[in-house]
Amino acid sequence: MVKIRPASGGGRIVEVEPERLPRWVANFADRNGGIANHHAEGDAWAIESNEGTSASVVWTLADGLPSAWLLDDDPIKAAEHLRDYALEPRTIAVLLARKGAYSVGLVKDGRVAVSKTDTAYVQGKTKAGGQSQQRFARRREGQAKAAEKRATDAVYAVLGNAAFDALVTGGPVEGILEDPKLATLKPAAHFGDIAEPKQALLTETAYRAISFSVRVLA
Repeated sequence: MVKIRPASGGGRIVEVEPERLPRWVANFADRNGGIANHHAEGDAWAIESNEGTSASVVWTLADGLPSAWLLDDDPIKAAEHLRDYALEPRTIAVLLARKGAYSVGLVKDGRVAVSKTDTAYVQGKTKAGGQSQQRFARRREGQAKAAEKRATDAVYAVLGNAAFDALVTGGPVEGILEDPKLATLKPAAHFGDIAEPKQALLTETAYRAISFSVRVLA
């Protein structure tokens, strides 16, 4: 499913799944009078149409595209090269967190190889005042810290000594990754808009991470 959202500074961001990239580029050409030019531009693949609309393609997972050998005079073939590159076998570590819940695992070639998932109760905010409000706040803080500690231990158990190509995170994971024993874990991609962390979401997030983020400017 293609996801579209407004882009900061104008235009829109389209998330394109790897298999769909060649078709997306062909449709972009059809809608905009053909492609006038395409070239590497920093970490992005820039596409300019004959009617003035442009697209900047970035691989979501890491530090850009190996454009020196992937780009081709034919933009459709270039898209096919990029598709094949994105779909190469990889092991991706995924960490998801959201209000007391977490899921962490290793996704190897699209399948979860090992994982841990848990949900802990963290009390919501209360409208009560005075001592009651302070008591609820202390209880909530204690629940949140306990949940974060369980998540940190699970992340270390699953990823601490594991070999993987990249770490992808989702949700508020900063507190978890601040633990000293997880200091070597550096996310290659992060998504803020995630659903409830569950094992099934690990594979979905890993797949989203190897997709392409395209900024379209008319």
